[in-house]
Amino acid sequence: MKEAMENILKNSGMSNSLSKPEPIKCPYCGNDKPQVQVKHPFKDELRWVHCACDCEIQRIEDFRREQQGRERKAKIIKMLKLSSTMDDIKSMTFDNYKVGEGNKNAYKRIREAIDNFKDRGKTGVFIFGETGNGKSHLTAAGGNELIEKGYAVIYITEKDLFSRLQATKNFKNEESFHEIMGACLDADLLIWDDFMSSQKLGDEEKDWTFQIINGRERANKPIWYTSNITPAEFKGDDIAYKLDDKGRTWWRIVGNNKCVQNKASNYRKSKAMASALGITVEEYEQSEGDN
Repeated sequence: MKEAMENILKNSGMSNSLSKPEPIKCPYCGNDKPQVQVKHPFKDELRWVHCACDCEIQRIEDFRREQQGRERKAKIIKMLKLSSTMDDIKSMTFDNYKVGEGNKNAYKRIREAIDNFKDRGKTGVFIFGETGNGKSHLTAAGGNELIEKGYAVIYITEKDLFSRLQATKNFKNEESFHEIMGACLDADLLIWDDFMSSQKLGDEEKDWTFQIINGRERANKPIWYTSNITPAEFKGDDIAYKLDDKGRTWWRIVGNNKCVQNKASNYRKSKAMASALGITVEEYEQSEGDN
């Protein structure tokens, strides 16, 4: 046994005598590997040990970073496959997003969330306001910027999320319940578009909502919500009980997120009306402001 242990120590780089051993060349840089003295594990004496040189350590660290990068890239690709309408989402950037008086506070919240993403933990953003006023574009643009930084992001509408979870009951469905739920919990960021857009939530949908919100809170991961609820609904008590009979889910959302109203007007309406009148969107919105 003693001889076997000595052989193990020798093979691991420890000298089998008290004398300083002959130097060993690094196979990569050709320099002598550094040597240090360490206490023998079974004897009251110091022995010489050859250490890895700096270039060997650097190669190991580079390999580990490369592996982590591959794993991260695979994770991002997996998450993107679960996102809704990817072609539309990719086209939504800050380059084609117009910041104005009505949406500047919402933009500020998203900008803060991006710039401090690493340190924010579970703190997300809840943006509510009139339909068609750019909430989805704003959060998608933020999500795209985080993807460029190497984060795994899922962008999904509430209707799509519930439909896909419901479809998993069909044994022929390509996605399993655990795949969808697991991805929603594992993504670095979940963007939940059109939150509470369903007029009435069934018990299953309430349960799925709670599982995702509670799971991400416990994992210290954020959610960015967009919602068409009105300021009156946001302030009222009734909304809290639409998600569960005690209001716990709603107050979790309010407590864990920076909530902000997007006061911009309905851009889709402005665009359609401007086209019908043969004027620019800016001219139409100016005329509405004058009325």
